[in-house]
Amino acid sequence: MALCLAFFFITCSNGSSSDDDDNTGITWLGSLPYPPNNPKYLWAYYNTTDECSYIWDGKKWSLLSGKPRKTFDVKVVELKKKFVLSASPGLDSRELGFMEGKEDIPYIRCNSEYFKSYLEINIDVSSVNADTKKVTFTNRDQNTTAELDLTRHTLAFDNYDLFFRDGNTVYFDAAQSHLGGYMKMTDYSNIAGEPVVFDWSAQDIGVVIWKEGNSYDLALPLQMFNDVFCSSRWYPVLYNGNKIYSPGSLTDDYWTSGNQSGTRSKAMAEFCYNELCLNLDFNYGLKAIHGIDKFPDFNTYFICSGIDKDLKSTNAITFATALKDVCEFFFDDGHSGYISNSHYLAKDAAIPGNHTSAKQKAMGDYYLIYKSLARGESAPGYKVTADGKTAIVRFDKFTRITENKVAKEEHYAAIDGIIDTYAGTYENTYDTVSFIHYVNKRIKDDPNIENVVLDLSCNGGGTNHSAAFILAWMLGECTFNFTDSITGAKWASTYVADVDFDGNYMIDDIDFDDTILVDKNLFCLISPYSFSCANMVAAMLKASGLVTIIGVTSSGGSSTVQRSSTADGTYFQMSSKNVMSLNKNGSNYDIDRGVEPHYYISKPANFYNLEKIQDLVNSINNN
Repeated sequence: MALCLAFFFITCSNGSSSDDDDNTGITWLGSLPYPPNNPKYLWAYYNTTDECSYIWDGKKWSLLSGKPRKTFDVKVVELKKKFVLSASPGLDSRELGFMEGKEDIPYIRCNSEYFKSYLEINIDVSSVNADTKKVTFTNRDQNTTAELDLTRHTLAFDNYDLFFRDGNTVYFDAAQSHLGGYMKMTDYSNIAGEPVVFDWSAQDIGVVIWKEGNSYDLALPLQMFNDVFCSSRWYPVLYNGNKIYSPGSLTDDYWTSGNQSGTRSKAMAEFCYNELCLNLDFNYGLKAIHGIDKFPDFNTYFICSGIDKDLKSTNAITFATALKDVCEFFFDDGHSGYISNSHYLAKDAAIPGNHTSAKQKAMGDYYLIYKSLARGESAPGYKVTADGKTAIVRFDKFTRITENKVAKEEHYAAIDGIIDTYAGTYENTYDTVSFIHYVNKRIKDDPNIENVVLDLSCNGGGTNHSAAFILAWMLGECTFNFTDSITGAKWASTYVADVDFDGNYMIDDIDFDDTILVDKNLFCLISPYSFSCANMVAAMLKASGLVTIIGVTSSGGSSTVQRSSTADGTYFQMSSKNVMSLNKNGSNYDIDRGVEPHYYISKPANFYNLEKIQDLVNSINNN
C-alpha cells in the first residue's frame, strides 16, 4: 500500500455552534485512491476513485461530501419579471427574474446584450431553446470560449485569463497604466495557464433556461454572474430586494429599504452557502499556502472546519459572524476581511466574530510601535539629515486621489513648507503620485543630496498604480510579474513614468528630470508593518540590485485584493488569484513571506532617528 497520507487538519474546538452534531476534531487525511487501513473516529479523506469525501463514524465510512449525480435534468422555467431601479451612479437599472418560492434570489438573462451593457466586452452567447444542454460563450475580441454544461453543472474556460483580458496587451494591467497620462506600459508577455472548470454538481446553484412565450434565454442567478464573470475584474452588484447598488456607492438606503429582519429564508441560506463555496473555489488565491488545496473543495473544508452549519444558518448574525471568521481567522492573510453587513441586518449591527485574527492583531501592534516612535508625525513627509546628504521620503499608503496631471501639480502647492514636518492633516487625502512629483523637484533643486531613503516602515499597502509609479521613479522602469494561482497563467508588464509631467519618458529621450535618482544611493526602510504593496515595492527594489534594504523583515502580502459579495448582500474582500511575484530564471516566486533587509536595524526607535539613519547610510556607502 502506497503511503498517501499528506496532510492533517484539526479543527478549532468551537468551530461549530451545533450542540447535537459537532464536526470538531475531524482529522483530514488528504486524497487517497481507497479507504485507509485501521481508521480512527472522525478520520476523513477524499476518494480519488469515486470523487467523494468520507468520514469514519466509528463503524463505517459515511459520505461527507461528493458528487451524488453525474448528470442533471435541465430546468426550463417561466420566471417572474421585475424591472429593478439602480440606486448607484453609473449603474444601469436591470430587468431581473424570480423563481416561484425563491423570490429573494434574482436571476439575469445571460445573453450577449447583458455582457455588452454590463461588462462592456463583446461576448457572443450561443442560441438557447427548450432542448438546450450546452451554452457556449465566445469572446470575439480574444478568440477564446467558455462552455456551460447544464446537464453536468459545469462551466469550462479554454483560457480564463485571456477570456477576461482587458484590451490587447497583458492579461491583467494591475498598474492601470492608462490612468492620468503620466505612466505607460512599454512591454508585456503572457503565458497561458491550464483550462479551468467551475463545478457546482455537489451544490446546486440553480442555473435554468428562462422561457418567455416562444423565446428562451440562459438564466443565471445574479450572484453567480457576480462571482464567475465579474470576479476580479469588476465589482459585484448588490440587491436588497428593492434596488440594485454598486458596493462603492452604498448609502443608508441599502439597509433601511432592505429586509433587516435578521432572518434569511431557507432557500436564500442554502443558495448563499452554495454560491460562496463556488466563489471561493475559483477566486480565493492562497489555497495552497494555507493548505486548503488539500481538500477537494471549500464545502469539504467548511465541513471539516466545523463551520458549515453556521454558514448555512437562516440567522443573518450567525452567518455574518461565520463569514467574518472565515476571512479574518481561517484565512488570516491580511487582505481577506469582512467589509459590511447585508441588508438583512442594520448597517451598524456589530459583527465581532468568534475568533481573533492573529494577523490583524500583529499588524495593529506593529503599527502602534512604529507609528508612535515616529513621534506622532503623519505622512507624507520629506526630511533631510543634518549633513544635508540624505533625503528621507515617507508616505504611509499608496493612494490615487486624482488622475488629472494639473490637479496633481497643484495638489502640494498649498502645503509647500509644511511637508518638511510631515503633512499632518493630509494623511488621508494625499495623492502618492503628486507627492513624488513634488519630492522629485525638491531633490533636483538640492545639489547636496547624495542618498534617498524611501521610508515604508508604516506603510500597509494601497494601489498598484501608485506602487508602479514609485518603482519606475526609483529604477527608471519596473516590471510587474503575476501568477494566476488557479490557472497557473503567468504574465509580466513593464512600465515607465513621466515623473515631471512634461510628456517625455526616459525611453523617448533621456529625460533627466524623470531620472533624477540615477546618480543617487538608494535605500528602502521597511518594518514588520510594511505589507502588500509596500512589501511588493521592497521586494522589487531588492531584486533590482540597485537599492539597499534596511530595517526589519516586512510582513508579506502577495495577492491583489478582490472585492466580493454573498448572495444575501454581505460585502467582503479576499486575497485574489492574481499573485504578485518575482521572476527569476523564468520561474515566478510569490513574496508572501516578506522581504529580508540587507542591513537590520535592531531598535525600532532608530527608524526615526535622523542621526542614526544618517550614520547607517554613510557607513553602508563607505563599505
